[in-house]
Amino acid sequence: MDITEILRQIDSFKKEAENLQPVKPEFERAFWEKFRLEFNYNSNHIEGNTLTYGQTKLLLLFDRTTGDNKGREIEEMKSHDVALKMITEISADKETPLTEKLIREINELILVRPFYNDAITPNGQPTKRLITPGEYKKQPNSVLLPDGSMFYYASPEETPALMGDLIEWYNQNKEATHPVRLAALMHYKLVRIHPFDDSNGRTTRLIMNFILMQNGYAPIVIESKKKDEYLAALNKADVGDISAFEKYIADVSFKWEEIFLKAMKGEKIEEEGDLEKKIDVLKKNLSSENEIEIKKELSTIKDFTTKYYIPFLKFFDNQLAKLDQFFFERHILIRGSNLSRKYNSLNSIEQFSSDFTNVLFHSSSLNISFTHKGLKKAGKREWGHTSEVSIICKEYEYRIEFAGLNEKITKQYRDPLTIEDYSSLIEKVIKKEVLEIEKKLSS
Repeated sequence: MDITEILRQIDSFKKEAENLQPVKPEFERAFWEKFRLEFNYNSNHIEGNTLTYGQTKLLLLFDRTTGDNKGREIEEMKSHDVALKMITEISADKETPLTEKLIREINELILVRPFYNDAITPNGQPTKRLITPGEYKKQPNSVLLPDGSMFYYASPEETPALMGDLIEWYNQNKEATHPVRLAALMHYKLVRIHPFDDSNGRTTRLIMNFILMQNGYAPIVIESKKKDEYLAALNKADVGDISAFEKYIADVSFKWEEIFLKAMKGEKIEEEGDLEKKIDVLKKNLSSENEIEIKKELSTIKDFTTKYYIPFLKFFDNQLAKLDQFFFERHILIRGSNLSRKYNSLNSIEQFSSDFTNVLFHSSSLNISFTHKGLKKAGKREWGHTSEVSIICKEYEYRIEFAGLNEKITKQYRDPLTIEDYSSLIEKVIKKEVLEIEKKLSS
């Protein structure tokens, strides 16, 4: 069938289902149970796949954001379900506008909280990038093709204006364009901008379903097992054949509109393999609830130090550096069992990660003092201020304490330390030092 005939048949299914209303609650419940199963199964299943966009190395539709961090993957799979519930509820109001704010809220809901992700610098060096949910990208996310050329998405500088243009385009075309076509075009345009540092694919799929449901159509699932068809359609769109991608989305919509109609008639909609999918999703949920405790071992401490503790110390150091302008000097003293080192900054802290690991594994605690010395005011050259943080690693948990705050962070090794965990506490440390500076300057 060509796309015109597919859309005609989709509309026929939709009208027939509407004529059956009201239907028994259990019929509607059967559809949503089926859809949620497919939605969560595919969201979970694709986390383990390595998928390229055509011949690129970037995860596009099925973006995996967390490497081998199983706990975060499970958390994000669950947040998918929460995001689906949100768009299902708000799409019921036909007057709810599609806005940049809504798109950003969906991305924020999916990603849950800030985290650091592996990245590559422009000169090819490995680094860590802070991913902030709901915020437009701060670094380019274009990718290198095997032939050495670049596949470019919008630059960080272009993104805000392009997102504004996209919403304007949507509002100008939503009345004159068939909703399935509109959803497909919005999907393609949003992916081509790639506005976020992470989860562009998942955000796009939810926006696509928001458009479909708000116009009375059934939501759809793009199956991971059919990813090659999806990528081929995207590839054709990139070279000017956008109709190929519209038809791909229309074909998927045809399937789900037919499933919805069968459900409203009370017909069986379960498919072969659904039971296995239910077991798989249930297993993933159970594993997150009953995850095995991670014990303190050398490998555990090494992983913790590299992924979480060093980024935390760098963040602390960068925040305190804002006060350097008021002092003649600043130094950092690191103390632990058989370790005492003084630095002017933590720019090269990675080279000492093995020392940190050994101290935390053998003696369990490490103290770091950040000292500002010599207030830039006559008569205050000897005055200084010290902020101290301690890390204690126990058998199954770690603890970070801020001296003088009477506050601490305690987490298990399986739980990552995030900027959200410590940013407010570090802010209190900075405020405390600012108050001390104000007192000295006014005395």
